Amino acid sequence: MATHADNSLLGPASLFPGLTTPARKLETIIIYGDGFGLPTATLVEGSASQSGVLPNPQPACLIGTTPVAATVVLVSPGLYGLGLTVPNTAVSGDNLIICTYANAATPAGDVISVQ
Repeated sequence: MATHADNSLLGPASLFPGLTTPARKLETIIIYGDGFGLPTATLVEGSASQSGVLPNPQPACLIGTTPVAATVVLVSPGLYGLGLTVPNTAVSGDNLIICTYANAATPAGDVISVQ
């Protein structure tokens, strides 16, 4: 799942007309994922909010073939939000996106829509 920084849904305009819009070049977007492991801070059982960061190094991400830095935040136990800036080299349409961390990678074939 991906959103714009204002939490509106990111995707082709035709995906959910009136609800999804493509990313723009140089826009910061947020992608969400799990399976990155435990944060450095202890999780608080039963708490609606959590805090913490991933141990170093940070995930390595690519949009298309361009490396992009990821700012990672813990959303809830096991769920992380990764802030990424869409590179100026992104093409209009679907762009492959992949993030790797600790010998694991996001699913092959994941894309974000850029206009």
